[in-house]
Amino acid sequence: MLNLALAVACSVAIGVIFKYTGGKKVDRTALLTVNYAAAVGVAGLLIWGGERSPETGLALSVELIALGTGVGVLLIAGFFLLSYATEVAGMSLAIGVMRVSVVIPFIASWWVWQEVPSVAQGVGMVLAGVGFFLLAHKKRAPDPVAGVGAGAVQGPSVNTMLQGVDWYAFGVLALTFVVGGSVDLSMKTFEEHFGATNSQVLFLLLAFGAAFLIGATIVGARIAQGKRWPSSQTIGWGVVLGVANYGSLEFLLRAVAELPGPFVFPANNIAIMVLSAGIGVFGWKERLTIVNKIGIGCAVLALILLRM
Repeated sequence: MLNLALAVACSVAIGVIFKYTGGKKVDRTALLTVNYAAAVGVAGLLIWGGERSPETGLALSVELIALGTGVGVLLIAGFFLLSYATEVAGMSLAIGVMRVSVVIPFIASWWVWQEVPSVAQGVGMVLAGVGFFLLAHKKRAPDPVAGVGAGAVQGPSVNTMLQGVDWYAFGVLALTFVVGGSVDLSMKTFEEHFGATNSQVLFLLLAFGAAFLIGATIVGARIAQGKRWPSSQTIGWGVVLGVANYGSLEFLLRAVAELPGPFVFPANNIAIMVLSAGIGVFGWKERLTIVNKIGIGCAVLALILLRM
């Protein structure tokens, strides 16, 4: 249970770092680039020191390298969106949407690999979809001009709910949902086509390396155009983020080796979502509407049902 608790703590720390650095206006691309450099460094040190010895190697092929590069693109894009969504919509909703995106590989497994879901999983997929829309339902800030003399209070109709939606925040959360689910789908693709003869740890190291190279190319291009080097603050937070990022994966893999997967994965996701919501509400005074709270409840129930 200790490894599961540490995996949850590292994942929650990622959200906290995004929330904190968002207020400091830290360069996101540089932050994420340093993060992946640090994650690769930690993984390399553990492998070199014998602490994390992959059971199998990595048989590189054009297809595997292409998949690893694609995962790298999705990783840095997903982290960028999660960071931005944390700033735009709040830590509670951003983390909740990212976690409930696990429904995407379940749907793909059904349609692509003919893995027919159980009744409980089918209900879970529906609840996950409902949970996403309720979590992404963020109200716009009230318009003081429009609010004057607005007349009688309207009932809670669908039109009233839609008129108050912050569609920009909804769009950011929707992209976060799609990209986050695509990362899980890519890992499912790896397991189906390459997992039997290749190390998942080394594949993730390849993906982390690809994400770093993408970020480094963008940062390098900016510097070549005369922009400043990343600040020491950005580098420092990037290293901390990278350690937490790798730790969330490392401890989760260790937890799966000790405990049943059907327990570990939903427990990990639910704990991350609930703790993040609590920190967002009590630490940063984020406000959750009744709709958002119902969405969190739907997401928690969905994560339980999807593992049945």
